[in-house]
Amino acid sequence: MTPLMLVHCWLMGSVRHDIPALAQLDSKHVLFLKGGNKMRNKMSSVMRIVEKMAREKNAWYDIKSDWDYDKVTKMWDAISPEFKRSIAKQKGRNRFAYSTVYRNMTDANAFNNPRNKEEKEKRQQQATVVCTSFRITRLS
Repeated sequence: MTPLMLVHCWLMGSVRHDIPALAQLDSKHVLFLKGGNKMRNKMSSVMRIVEKMAREKNAWYDIKSDWDYDKVTKMWDAISPEFKRSIAKQKGRNRFAYSTVYRNMTDANAFNNPRNKEEKEKRQQQATVVCTSFRITRLS
């Protein structure tokens, strides 16, 4: 799911598929999915940044029922150049997953959460240990 798809699903859902706007769901609605709440939290985190950027560009509507396809597209057009450049770190690809965006945002500490920094350091230490043990095994 690309960030634009996420924005559409988050704000409007899909009438055709009888899916409500994902913003209306809370954790109890996704418990039956494996990793559903974690996925919903990641989507929510990305959408907080999208909302912040859209508010800075005066392209955000506070009333959830005001969102329609044209307004979502207009909002995305207003923020997408900055979003792609600063957050997504897009490298020559036209499509990228929101999960990649979430990972880049976490690595850049865009959510201002000290836990993210600890998790990044932990991942880097684990990667170092794996690489070191692999080299030691190969040298033996």
